[in-house]
Amino acid sequence: MSATAISLAGFLLLLAAGVGLELSARHRHERPTAARSLAAAMRTTPGRVAVLSWWLWLGVHFLAR
Repeated sequence: MSATAISLAGFLLLLAAGVGLELSARHRHERPTAARSLAAAMRTTPGRVAVLSWWLWLGVHFLAR
């Protein structure tokens, strides 16, 4: 198995875990969803910096080719 295939499998596993957690959170209303978590992070300056940093990291690693 090549390094690319391992990386792709890891990213797909993370994506599946995220979707599973989101569906679980939407099934039970007491848990926060991704939208609520993002809204809470965007209320503070450090949270905004973290969200911006995350988007920059995604852009550099996935869109800059």
